[in-house]
This record gives sequence, C-alpha cells and structure tokens, in this order.
Amino acid sequence: MGDENGAQRLNGAKRLNVLNDNLHSAHCRACKERVHELLAATYGDCRANYQFPWPARSEDYTTTVIGNSLERIRAALGDWRGQRDFIKSARVPPCDFYVSDPPFILEFDESQHFSMARLITLQLYPKMLPLGFSLSRWLDLCREIDAQDNEPIDRDERRAWYDVLRDFVPIVYGFNPTVRFYAGDHEWCSLNAANAEDRQLCRRFFEQIP
Repeated sequence: MGDENGAQRLNGAKRLNVLNDNLHSAHCRACKERVHELLAATYGDCRANYQFPWPARSEDYTTTVIGNSLERIRAALGDWRGQRDFIKSARVPPCDFYVSDPPFILEFDESQHFSMARLITLQLYPKMLPLGFSLSRWLDLCREIDAQDNEPIDRDERRAWYDVLRDFVPIVYGFNPTVRFYAGDHEWCSLNAANAEDRQLCRRFFEQIP
C-alpha cells in the first residue's frame, strides 16, 4: 500500500512538473527573440537592443517641438513621489528593436512597464502626438496591472521616463511613430518567422495600430 501511495505521489509530482513546464512565463525570453525574427522577416534590417546617441534630459530638447511636453512630464514625475533625480543615464537607453526602413523603433512592453508612473506620463501626452500604439489601451493596462518596482526607490520613474523618450525623441529625427506591443497580447514564442501564416499574423498586429 505504501509503495502504491508513493508511486501515486511521484506520478502526481511528474504531472505537476509537466504542467509548470508548459505554463507560459510573462517574461518569456523566447517571445522577444521571436518578435525580432518576425520583424527581420517582415522588414529586413532589424537590430535588437540598439542605442542611439540621443540625450536623456528634457533640457536637451528645449528648442524642439517636444521640449515643452517633455519638461511638463518630467516635472509631473518628480512631483509624484518627490523623486526628482531619476534621470541617471546621459543617453536614452537602448530600444528593444530598431527597424531602419522605414525608420521606427518597436518596444516590447512587459508588465513592469504598466505602472502608476507610466500612467502619469501617458495622461500628459499631447493629443496630436503620433503614436504607434493605442494610448487609451495603454492607460487601461496601467490602471489594471499597476506594477510597482521600488528597488531602487525611483525605478518606476526611471522606466516611465525612458519610455516617454522612446515615444517622443524619434519624432525629432524624422522616424515613424514608435510602435509598442504588449507582451501579454500573444504567446509570441509560438510563432515561426519561416511560416507565412505567422508572418501574416504579425502584419495584422501592425495593421491594428492606430
């Protein structure tokens, strides 16, 4: 009887391990890799983790069309929790993906990007700002997910600010609007860039962009 119970427990544990292995992680690395492959198959040249020599402080854009908006957003972020020294990088950190023709960047937003800090910034976006994602949906996701990352204490402010820069700064350099995919929208790692149907699915995501 003891051997039978032990075998049942072992089989149950094996089934649980298989189930856990099959659960899709919200931070699946393969998903991001697959998006890169799909972008390359669709557009040709696509570079991952690409960094431009773009400054990260609002004062560097004072004389540009985005200057006033950036300063207003920076001030609001600082006022939120009193963390005003959140711009730690001299340059805009690397974007997830850069497509050169037509020039645009694509950000693959995981859950940590949908925070109260990000909500504050998105609410201050000018109505005429061209975007490659649904502003209203991103606002809803921020309210729904309400991610919090306080290590270091100003991590949410930093992340939100750098996302703002990736949305605004490309406009100054003649890029198409920044595109954003929500990681939770699809099990991206299940797609295959060599498969025509999967490439078409990726194109449909682009066609849905406002």
